[in-house]
Amino acid sequence: MYLSKSDYLMGLNCVKALWLKKNRKEIMPEYDEATLASFNIGNQVQDLARGFYKDGIMVEAESWDVENGSLLTKELSLKHNVLFEAFAKLSNGCFCRIDILAKNSNAWDMIEIKSSTGVKDYYLDDLAFQKYVFENAGYPIKRCKVLHLNSNYVRHGKLDIKKLFAEDDVTEAVIQRQSEVEMYVKGMLSYQSMPDEPEVKLHCGCSDCPFYGYCGKDVPEYSIFNLLHAAKADEFYNTTNSCDIHDLPLAYCTTDKQLIDRDCFLNNKIHVEKENIKEWLRGLKYPLYYLDYETVMPAIPMFDNTSPYSQVPFQFSLHIQKTPQGELEHIEFLHQERSDPRRFLAEALVKSCGKKGSVVVYNQQFEKTRNKELADLFPDLKADILAINERVVDQLVPFRNRYLYSPKQKSSASIKYVLPAFSDLSYKGMDIANGGDAMSKYLAFLEGFQTADESKKMFDDLLKYCGQDTFAMVVLMDVLYKWAEK
Repeated sequence: MYLSKSDYLMGLNCVKALWLKKNRKEIMPEYDEATLASFNIGNQVQDLARGFYKDGIMVEAESWDVENGSLLTKELSLKHNVLFEAFAKLSNGCFCRIDILAKNSNAWDMIEIKSSTGVKDYYLDDLAFQKYVFENAGYPIKRCKVLHLNSNYVRHGKLDIKKLFAEDDVTEAVIQRQSEVEMYVKGMLSYQSMPDEPEVKLHCGCSDCPFYGYCGKDVPEYSIFNLLHAAKADEFYNTTNSCDIHDLPLAYCTTDKQLIDRDCFLNNKIHVEKENIKEWLRGLKYPLYYLDYETVMPAIPMFDNTSPYSQVPFQFSLHIQKTPQGELEHIEFLHQERSDPRRFLAEALVKSCGKKGSVVVYNQQFEKTRNKELADLFPDLKADILAINERVVDQLVPFRNRYLYSPKQKSSASIKYVLPAFSDLSYKGMDIANGGDAMSKYLAFLEGFQTADESKKMFDDLLKYCGQDTFAMVVLMDVLYKWAEK
């Protein structure tokens, strides 16, 4: 049975997940849109990064064709100094494919391409496994490197590949992990061939695993993993084998929020702090401008004055309310051209937000940071944009601080949980139902991967989604007023 580098990394996290991947393939979920979008970003970055190493040659073999790929790599390594997507395979079943294999005197350098802006810890395990495979397959390895996006790069004109990427030599860190690789490999090869499923206890990190739907099928919809900090939740579960809040002693709740959340859940009641709500409401100045942005974050900078993963706002929704529970005016902006949207958005924002009145957002750090970036980019609009920031009021505060809390929130103050907890509105059934969807679909438009009809539908969906975000704040403001007087 084969062991790939992705298998190895999965096994380091959980041998049960590795066993399920090899023996219960039918329960492996399909990739969601976010994962597919991540793969697409990785492929785009890899294609560009190869320009960092010129004169390389691709090992033209399908990823599943390990035998042919290994033989072809051996042949090409005798004639070329740089190979892309080189294969190596061992008789014990271990195999991998390195992004770049570059000749270095009488040895080779291994270069792993990553779409992140830095070196993550698991990259070292990734390279340690690949070094083990390649060296045992007859390729002496001299240096191990990670080629990643450079967060300090700012685009001006044509992309500069040499500046877009940064290369980190991680050889010493990889060597420190090398002694463990063979031991782990033996254990994983043994585990994945076991006839019976290994027993591994759940923990907080399991929710990120593709098999969580299987392993966590008995976890209640709202459990200790929602309520407690990770270490405390794992401690309780390991001790009791229970993740039910009904079984949780009061002593495990060490913060006021946890005590409120637990009490509301167990007694099915809503917690309200009227005076704190009233004090927060007294800070509002009418007219209110309910504001929400949508942004896109291209890994590869598309516009001048952007860096890898810069947040580029392309849409806003603005509901305007002159008096408490008064009539609404709705203004919306959506850039529908394949060009930099920021100047157009900034001008529309300044024009629409007036000079007086509170600008209500949900989680102010996001909108205020985007405004600060726009102000720095457009000096002629700077004073007006920063003046908007001075008027910002964060509607997250009363819900995050538990001035008002429903057990339906499941310990979250996200608007996606708060809204259906206190109203009939929700994001279910919407074709664009979260910021990730909005981001990935608009990016596909910018990159030219949509037909005209697909883009038209997406624009309609974006307007509905962003409009719902600001209307949701209007509804929640009414909720706060109601509970303050109830």
